[in-house]
Amino acid sequence: MIGPCRAVALRAAITVALLAPHALNAQADHYTSDLLPMVRRAAALPVGDAPTSVRFLLLGPWRDVLSTAVEGVPPDSVGAAYSVFQIRFPRGWAVVDAALDRSLVPESKRATFSDETYGQIQEALRDARLVVVTHEHHDHVGGALKSPHLAQIQSHTLLTRAQVRTLQERPNLPQIRVDSATAARYLVVDYDPIMPIAPGVVLIKAPGHTPGSQMVYVRLQSGRELLLVGDVAWNMANVRMQRQKPEASTRGFGGEDRDAIAKELRWLRDAEAAGVVVVAAHDVAWIDTLAARGALVRGFDFTNR
Repeated sequence: MIGPCRAVALRAAITVALLAPHALNAQADHYTSDLLPMVRRAAALPVGDAPTSVRFLLLGPWRDVLSTAVEGVPPDSVGAAYSVFQIRFPRGWAVVDAALDRSLVPESKRATFSDETYGQIQEALRDARLVVVTHEHHDHVGGALKSPHLAQIQSHTLLTRAQVRTLQERPNLPQIRVDSATAARYLVVDYDPIMPIAPGVVLIKAPGHTPGSQMVYVRLQSGRELLLVGDVAWNMANVRMQRQKPEASTRGFGGEDRDAIAKELRWLRDAEAAGVVVVAAHDVAWIDTLAARGALVRGFDFTNR
């Protein structure tokens, strides 16, 4: 049951904002050996049933070149997609990332865009108890900004102040720019460096790819731990080889804070070594592997809303 998660998120946000008024200037200095134990403790703070599974849908799959995502590797062909995750509770669910609608998809990728999958994503966003996004780029937040169910989605979508600031001042596409009146329709919070938002679920601030980037930690009833890392890594090779994205690939959206990303990649490598399942949002081969292992579940579950 995650009915109280909205109130939990807001209370936590108010507390953190009071304690850390300069959180928007925070870098990745919290990515130390102390962070994972702190996140694990925070996951136990919200009262209620822990989630039972993390499910996913892949929208508009395409073939990409690995060397555009990872420095210094061969130009191998790899699968990529726009991913959306459903954190499933005994009753209800939360959604991580919102993908995008057809109008935001590049012409070269529209052939594989599925209206059926998009409809399922929109249903999940509309009926979720809570929606969060890993960062403010169009392919992760677009579905929560442009939607046939926009008013319903806005009422339970949590955006950070840093995400809103980017969407107002320097969105990566002009179509997703928001004004102050629109931003006020969302749940806008600030925190530093972590915030529990539901039983077993914790947000972790992860500036670097964008100013508003964050990871989502999930601990299931089974004890399995997952980290949904958005675009901190485009491919798991970024984590395992400790290699960043080529600067030529990130220049188009203003580049990344490479020092921050380096700290986050080292921490993710250590978290994976500690048994946490790390999920890079666009790495289809790895997501498929995790589904085969039972760590992720393919398809959304709309029962017991």
